[in-house]
Amino acid sequence: MNRHPRTARARWLAAAGGALAVAIGLASPVLAHALLAASQPSAGSNLSSAPTEVVLTFTEAPDPKLSSVRVLSPTGTSVTSGPVAAVAGSPTKLRVGLVSLKPGVYTVAWTTISSVDGHLARGSFAFGMGATPPSGTGPTESSGSSPVSPVGVAGRWILYGGLFVLLGAAFAGVIIFPAPPPPTLPLVIWGWAAAMAGSLVVIGVQMAEAGVGMGGVIGTSLGMAVALRLAPVLAAAPAAAWLVWRRPLSRAALAAVGVAAAAAMLGDVAESHAAASGAVIFNVVVQWVHVAASGTWLGGLVALLLGLRGRPGDETRRIAMRFANGATLGIALVALTGVVRALSEIGPLQNLAFTDFGRLLVAKSALLGVLAGLGTINHFRSVPSAGRSLGPLRRIGSMELIVATTVLLLSATLVNLAPPAQAATAVQPAPASFTASGSDFGTTLRMQLTATPGTIGFNVFRAALRDYDTGAPLSGRTVTLRFTLPSRPDLGASTLKLKAMGSGVYQATGPNLSIDGAWRIAAQISGGTSSAEVTVQLATRQPQLKIDVNAVPGLPTIYTVHLAQSRTVQVYIDPGKVGANEVHLTFFDSANRELPVPTAQLGIGLVGQTPSQPLVRTLEPGHFVADATLSAGTYSVSFSATAPDGQALAAQLQIPVTK
Repeated sequence: MNRHPRTARARWLAAAGGALAVAIGLASPVLAHALLAASQPSAGSNLSSAPTEVVLTFTEAPDPKLSSVRVLSPTGTSVTSGPVAAVAGSPTKLRVGLVSLKPGVYTVAWTTISSVDGHLARGSFAFGMGATPPSGTGPTESSGSSPVSPVGVAGRWILYGGLFVLLGAAFAGVIIFPAPPPPTLPLVIWGWAAAMAGSLVVIGVQMAEAGVGMGGVIGTSLGMAVALRLAPVLAAAPAAAWLVWRRPLSRAALAAVGVAAAAAMLGDVAESHAAASGAVIFNVVVQWVHVAASGTWLGGLVALLLGLRGRPGDETRRIAMRFANGATLGIALVALTGVVRALSEIGPLQNLAFTDFGRLLVAKSALLGVLAGLGTINHFRSVPSAGRSLGPLRRIGSMELIVATTVLLLSATLVNLAPPAQAATAVQPAPASFTASGSDFGTTLRMQLTATPGTIGFNVFRAALRDYDTGAPLSGRTVTLRFTLPSRPDLGASTLKLKAMGSGVYQATGPNLSIDGAWRIAAQISGGTSSAEVTVQLATRQPQLKIDVNAVPGLPTIYTVHLAQSRTVQVYIDPGKVGANEVHLTFFDSANRELPVPTAQLGIGLVGQTPSQPLVRTLEPGHFVADATLSAGTYSVSFSATAPDGQALAAQLQIPVTK
């Protein structure tokens, strides 16, 4: 059994890495989201007189220093009259003043940084002022979304991996083993390094999302989060250093490391979604116990597998039994606290089946059940035989760590989803898709969707659902449309829930097409126990553009697009053939001088397909370039920018690419 100790140690070290993965997921099932709950003017409203301000109410208190609210005209020009500010006495509200508005439809684009834990949310909605909506009824809604940050997920994975290892090493070294085994020291060193590195990554991502540097977080909720996460990890450094320089390993120093790890977990929980609940102290304590029990169980398992060396015997069996008893208590606490927190987060139990958060939570819970089952096998079969052979204990323990790695993948996804209990009080962000005609991926239904009149402002959206095979109308469904403008990723998404009209027809009126451009509309259709999604594009109808085409043999064809106020933009694709290309944009003023536009956004894709948004580089103010690999066909090119005087510069044109 022990003829290849190096191979065995390498195998257990690799398996131990899996345990690190479970950390973030088990520790924090979801972060706080300051989602939009209400607004004045309300989403989809059509006012008879011009408002002087926009007031937004969120489900949690946003940090006014790090959040933003923009109000845009149909041309994309800002109509706000000052900075965003908090509403006195109402920590969940933000306000921004407006200039004198002309009749039309206006877009409110908001971004919040939660004062609870610095988590980012974004969304948009539209309202009309003196606009004439077409016939039809139905409310329009806005949706908040927290973009998934792979770097942020990785940072939290590393942070909690390190904390789990620190707490588990302390638990095993102080309580389980008669004396801390030799692998305890490298576990402490690597655990502390991982916790510190993960803390810095998480902090860096949050500052990047907030758009501030280290100096900008002072005096903000994000600054408090930095202190609560970083201070306990730094406090563990002296005890870890003592373990490095003194022999034998000190139980007191190891216990101090464990206390610091538990304190770091508490600091993170105090800035997580648990702190945004009604019963703050209760939920924070429950979540902390959940995290600490998980770390003791899984981090302790890593320390146990690495610490059991030499020939099996009675002492080995006693060590394994002590850990099994402690792990049993840990598993029970994880299960109990997990149920309590899940009931708080999930809201109505049907959300387990009909929301992404609920389905992921069910999958994660099932895998935790598998982990508990493997732990039970170890307790009643592998541990009693540990005095004769360590093989069964190590095999089952390795399987536990592998399953824990899968739990990480689900938990890391849950981190970026608002829980249904929170989203239910906010404007529902149900994903959806607008389309002219299409079917879902599973070919279970067909949908035909029309927008009347298909211009900027209020439109009647009508969706007709039919069974894919029989053509029979599909009634009793819930249909929600989600609108995004690919050329303006800064705007966030808005949603519109359609009302059942009978015979498989669903309809609502909303101002979601609030800015000129090619809109991507995703519709989610749910009913019974199934759901389907269809996604298409809709370009708002707009006046015919004047475009001059200058084609010279051997050179890229230059398209000069005439904009308002006699301004122009030159667009060309170089070389304009299949393969690697550069897309150039150059803006000019009415005197044909380069217009110093600071930034620009670009969308490009084959006509009828979803465009991509390549990275746009600034060659000089007003002159931009983006790389694109193109195939043969006609491409829809859309761009948007803002002139120095605030005028929106946007248009869409078609450019052919040849072989």
